[in-house]
Amino acid sequence: MAKTNKKIRGKNDEDAEPGKDRRKALVERQMMEKACALFAEKGYAGTSLTDIADAVGLTRGAVYYYFKNKEALLEAIVEEVTLRPLHEITTWRASAPEAPAERLRDFIRMRVLGVLQRPLQMRMIEVTEAALPPDLLARHTAAKRNILSEYRSLVSDGILSGDFRPVDDRIAALGLIGMVNWTTYWFVEGRKDNAEEIAKQIADMAVQSVAVDKSRRQRFANPRVALDTLREDIEHFAKLLDGGKRG
Repeated sequence: MAKTNKKIRGKNDEDAEPGKDRRKALVERQMMEKACALFAEKGYAGTSLTDIADAVGLTRGAVYYYFKNKEALLEAIVEEVTLRPLHEITTWRASAPEAPAERLRDFIRMRVLGVLQRPLQMRMIEVTEAALPPDLLARHTAAKRNILSEYRSLVSDGILSGDFRPVDDRIAALGLIGMVNWTTYWFVEGRKDNAEEIAKQIADMAVQSVAVDKSRRQRFANPRVALDTLREDIEHFAKLLDGGKRG
């Protein structure tokens, strides 16, 4: 009977594959982090694969084992920055508070913490956005639009419930996004104020920026305040009517 040359995989072979996969994932992560820093500093066009290889300690040829080209590396980074917030929002919805003010507060807190976990990637996206390939730019833009829609919905729900002032929900949403995303430029990890404290404070400020000042209803002795309050109530009533028509 002829002998076969088929190799029988043993336990050591099985253990080697997961280890190899873990090492590959680790190197890919290092490459993405170094690429983020270089893209943010020098721009996408100004950064070469050789620059990234040197930063990680690889030869240019070795880079192709992990990413076929610079565009593929950029795509991996953008996909992570673009898709992860959408996954976080989906998870958040499952246990989010019902009351509009608490719901907005909890959402802003979650978004600040998410942004502060990847500040370099957030800054890099702003620098490289104009250089994104059309297909990747379209996906990135769609994700940003979905996030904006979530903000607008939270503000609009609060307006319709009477908890928030009758503001323009799009302008309010864009202002809140700016408040959240700007933290990447001034937050310094390790300082006295930690990310959790900053997220809580910004969340409180976000709610206060749109919340109805119910104490004003108690100050009708002042004609000017009374007139402003009535105008606000009329605007709120108009928003309710518009909301009813959309429904």
